[in-house]
Amino acid sequence: MEKTEIQTVESKSLLAAVYYLEKDELSYNEHALITIQLENAISRSNIAIFNAKGQQVNGDMDFPLSKDFLEDVVADHISHYITDEYFYNGIFYKDNEGDFVVITRASKIEFNKQVDALVKILITISVISLFIIFVFSQLLGYIAYQPIVSIIDQIRKRKESNFYQPLELKKAYTEVNDLIITYNQFIDHIAKTFAVQKNFIDYVSHELRTPIAALFGTLDVTKQNKRSTKEYEEVLEQLNQYANDLQDTLDQMMLLSGAKTTFELITVRIDEVIWQVIEKAILYHSARIEVDINVSNDQLLKVNGNDKLLELALDNIVGNAIKYSDNQIVKLNFLERNHHLEIDIIDNGIGILAEDINQIKQNFYRGSNSKNYPGKGIGLSIANIIFSLHQINLRISPNPAGGTIVTLVFDN
Repeated sequence: MEKTEIQTVESKSLLAAVYYLEKDELSYNEHALITIQLENAISRSNIAIFNAKGQQVNGDMDFPLSKDFLEDVVADHISHYITDEYFYNGIFYKDNEGDFVVITRASKIEFNKQVDALVKILITISVISLFIIFVFSQLLGYIAYQPIVSIIDQIRKRKESNFYQPLELKKAYTEVNDLIITYNQFIDHIAKTFAVQKNFIDYVSHELRTPIAALFGTLDVTKQNKRSTKEYEEVLEQLNQYANDLQDTLDQMMLLSGAKTTFELITVRIDEVIWQVIEKAILYHSARIEVDINVSNDQLLKVNGNDKLLELALDNIVGNAIKYSDNQIVKLNFLERNHHLEIDIIDNGIGILAEDINQIKQNFYRGSNSKNYPGKGIGLSIANIIFSLHQINLRISPNPAGGTIVTLVFDN
């Protein structure tokens, strides 16, 4: 605004110079036009014309001007300064009658009113803007924080019986959705681990009771009558078998519970783990196993997991296939489907009845057609828990040719 006012006063200075100093060179009509423009623009009381000697020769402005200001105008050909009441402008003007300094001034009354009005407008707008920002920040804060409040409320309602339930939000922004997905994945992993630990107690109480009871029963029967050396040897062999069963059960339970491993997950080759399982099956059961690896992407065979747990789970699956097929040929097919690794374990055994298929993964459950085969009903449930920890989906379906097909779908 000041710059605009100074430019306006400068124009008035030039107009005053033409009016006073070019009168002898202008026609009557031209000078009359300049006179009208000057009268409309500025009064003579705001004009002062000085000659080269610093004497005022025209204009009615009686305000004393400093000598320094006049010298600045002469030196720079144009200058200005501002007081509390006026804008002053001076121009150096060369005329045929000599050199002159033309000084004009403009009152600051209207300018000051405009500035005051502008300041009031800016203050008002600032206050209103701050109020609007405050209101909207509260509203946006509420909208942004509401999903967090909902998450906190849901977590507070979690108890031992439902702590593993996933969080749910109908509407949330991207960051909160990522938080919920991460939390649900974390809780799901904890729930699976918790299930392993919880089942460990069930397994121990169930599995240890049977061999221990058999041990005490055999000892009680043996003590009742004197027996021959051969009978004692048979009893000792029986006790040794019970002890071996007990040791195997403890090893499996300790491995599954984490007593012998911290569930450290590393990159392992699933085919190498399966070859170890196959070698044991051939060594201990004289198993006949055919393996067909039809995977073009070698990276799919690399799994982030615990090799001991995977070996235990796969040993249970392959062992069941060998046992319930009466040691017929078992086929292991490695397939690549939808960019995921799948392994089919196919046997031609007794199969699983339709009424048992949905319960066969439960703890201690055995199929109704498996009574003639030894077992505890925990192998498949152990395998299912281990596969879940490794994000491997275990599917069981009947073999059209007779028997069972167990499919392992690797998600990682």
